[in-house]
Amino acid sequence: MKTFEFKQNDLKRGIPFAIVYLVLVFVGCYFYFGGLLGMADALNILGSAKATGFLIGLAVLAPFLILLTVLMPKVKVELGPDKITISDKNNQKVIFYNEIYALQLNVSNLNKLDILGEQNNVLAHIQPQSKPEILTQIINEISNHVMFTKLKGTKKYFGNSIETTIYTKKF
Repeated sequence: MKTFEFKQNDLKRGIPFAIVYLVLVFVGCYFYFGGLLGMADALNILGSAKATGFLIGLAVLAPFLILLTVLMPKVKVELGPDKITISDKNNQKVIFYNEIYALQLNVSNLNKLDILGEQNNVLAHIQPQSKPEILTQIINEISNHVMFTKLKGTKKYFGNSIETTIYTKKF
């Protein structure tokens, strides 16, 4: 049995948190500096536009990224002899190898592995926050139990071509 532990990106938590965080920062600055004109005056006092942008980015984005890292769930993926167990703090999902019809790497999102069932329904997805190499290790372990045909393609993300791979079960 092989086990992988990592922090997983979770858009359901991340996007609302980002919106609330940025609104709170804006409202806090609005009241602290006395409105939009007060914020503009405070920025003019700092001097250089590049230095101002760097300081504002550091003051706003650094705490945001740290809080976002803490907020994301820690996921444990266990690959057993006949099943995959994906668990976080609250949930546990068991997928038997015979239920897996296809694997999609980088198709729906960058560094995301979708595990699909017979009707192309998503049984689970795995998207590590900082260790994308885990995905190839997980695919290799699943491939030891299920025979796949491999189809490669490309997809553009932010102007860069990223290799996509679809593994379909052989019958």
